[in-house]
Amino acid sequence: MSTILIIEDEPQIRKNIQQILDLEGFSTITAEDGLEGLHLAEKHQPDMIICDIMMPNLDGHGLIELLRQKPLTANIPFIFLTAKAENHDLREGMELGADDYLIKPFKSDQLIRAICTRFKKRQALTQRYKTQIEQMESEIYHLVRYDSLTGLPNQLFLEEYFNQNRLQAYNQGQFLPLLLIDIDFACHTQLLLKPSFKHLLFKDIAARLNELNSPNPIIDFICYLQTDQLALLLKPVQDSQVIADIAQQILASLSKPLIVDKQEIVIQTTIGIACYPNDSLQLGELLTHAEVTLEHYKLDTTHSYHFYNQKILDVVFRKLILESDLLQAIEKNEFLLHYQPQINAQTGKVVGVEALIRWQHPECGMISPAEFIPIAEQTGFIMPLGEWVLRRACQQLKKLQAERLANFKLAVNISAYQFTQENFVQHVNDIIASENFDPDLLELELTETVFIQDIELVKNKINELKNYGIKVSIDDFGTGYSSFKYLHEFSFSHLKIDRYFISNVDKIESKQSILKSIIQLANTLRVDIIAEGAETNEEVNWLKQNNCDVIQGYFFSRPLSIEDLKVFLLAQ
Repeated sequence: MSTILIIEDEPQIRKNIQQILDLEGFSTITAEDGLEGLHLAEKHQPDMIICDIMMPNLDGHGLIELLRQKPLTANIPFIFLTAKAENHDLREGMELGADDYLIKPFKSDQLIRAICTRFKKRQALTQRYKTQIEQMESEIYHLVRYDSLTGLPNQLFLEEYFNQNRLQAYNQGQFLPLLLIDIDFACHTQLLLKPSFKHLLFKDIAARLNELNSPNPIIDFICYLQTDQLALLLKPVQDSQVIADIAQQILASLSKPLIVDKQEIVIQTTIGIACYPNDSLQLGELLTHAEVTLEHYKLDTTHSYHFYNQKILDVVFRKLILESDLLQAIEKNEFLLHYQPQINAQTGKVVGVEALIRWQHPECGMISPAEFIPIAEQTGFIMPLGEWVLRRACQQLKKLQAERLANFKLAVNISAYQFTQENFVQHVNDIIASENFDPDLLELELTETVFIQDIELVKNKINELKNYGIKVSIDDFGTGYSSFKYLHEFSFSHLKIDRYFISNVDKIESKQSILKSIIQLANTLRVDIIAEGAETNEEVNWLKQNNCDVIQGYFFSRPLSIEDLKVFLLAQ
C-alpha cells in the first residue's frame, strides 16, 4: 500500500483529500503546515506528497526546496495544490522540483489521475533503475569472475564452482580431480612481444580442450590463472585411470600445432594432478599440490602428466629448507672439499686431482652436490659458491705444494651459469692471483651445456682463459650436447669421458667401439683423455691397452678429504 502525505492548512480541504485517497486504498498522513509536513516527510518518507503552496510557518515552495536538498526525501514525487493559475507561479514550482500541479477547486478524478500518473512514471523510473542495477551487477559479476583478456573464468569463479560441487562428490565416494596445465611457449618471440597474442592462444587452447567433451563430457570447468596456467575441474570419478586417460587426451590434443593470428604455434604441456578429497579438502591446497607436482617434475622433458603424492611434498619442502640454509652455509663453514686423484695410466702416478664440493648440513647430514648444485644455480648462489670452491681449492693445494706433495694440476668444475657471467674470466684470474696460485696448474672443467650458448662468446672466453695460462677441459663428454667439432674448434687440454662409457667397457663391444673412436680422434687432435668412473681392474686394463692417458675412479681412490689426500700422496 502506497503512503501519501497531505499538507494543507485548510482543515476541510485536507479532510476531503484524505477521504478520497482512503477510498482509493491509499494510506494517508496529514499535516497542517509546511514545518509539520517537513518533519513527517523526513520521519515516514512517504511514496508521494500532495502540498498546498500558501501555508503558514513554511510555504510549499520553501518546503520542496528543503526536501530536495535531503537525500532521503529528494526523489519523493511532489504535487502542488494551488488557487494561483498564473504561469510564473507554475514555473517557479516546477523549477523547485514539483512533478505536477492541481488548480483549486479540482475534482476527485483529477486528483486520482494525477496521482496515478505520477506513480506510473515513478514505477517506470524505478524499473529503469532496477534494470540498470541488474546490468551493473551482471557486469561486476563478470568482471570479478572472468579474466579480462582471455575471457575465461578466473580462480575466484573456480573456487565458487568447486565449493558448490565438492560435497556431491564426497557424498558419492568419488574423486573431484583438479588438473593444473603448465604451457611452455616462451620460445616464440611473437608471444613475448605481444601479450595480447598470448591471451588469444589461451582462448584457443581452452576451445580445443572443450572439444574433448564431445560426445562424453568429462571436463567440467576451465579456468585461467594469473600464473599463465589453466586449471581444469573434471566431473566426479571413481577410478583414477579415467583421470589418467583424460590427461593423456589433453596432452595429445595440445601436441598438435595451434593456428593463432595466421601463425602456427607449437606448445609443450605438462599436467599436475591433485584430487579432492584424498589430497586436500580445499581448492587452494589442491592448486598448491598440483603446482608442487609440476615443480617436482619440471626437469622431466617428456611433458607428461603426474599425480601428486605426499612424497613429492616432502621433497619440495626439503628443497625449500635446503634453499634457505644454502644461503648461510658458507658463513657457517658447512662446505668442504674432497679431491679425487687422476692417475697416469702408464706410470701410475698422480697427475691431477678434481676438487669436489660436499655440504655437511648440521641436521640433514652429508648432502650430495647432485641435490644442492641445481638449487644453487636456480637461486644464483652458484656464483659465491663457485668462487668459494676455487679459492679454497687453491689455498689447500698451495699448502700441499709447500710440502712438496702436489706438483700436479687442480681441476675445478664450473657451471654453465658461472661461465656465462660477463666478468667470469676476470673473477677467476683475480682469485688465483690473490692466492698466488700457478695458473698453469689450474684446469676448469666445463660441461657440454656451455656449448649451447653463443659459440663465438664461448670461444672468446676459452681463449681469454688460455691467455692467462688456465686450461679448460670438457666434462662428462658424450652425455650432453656432444659434437666432435668442439674438439677441433676449441683449445681443450683434456676430454673427460663420462663414466657411462667406462662401466663394463671390457665386456660391451659397442662401448669399446665408441671409446676407441673418441680416443683416436682426441690423440690426432692432441687432446688428452681422462676416463672417469673406472672401478674394476678389467676396466683399467682395457683403458691402458687402448692408450687412455689418465684414469680417475674408485679403482684408485674415492674422493678424499684434504687430510686423507695428503696420506694418499705420502703413500705413493
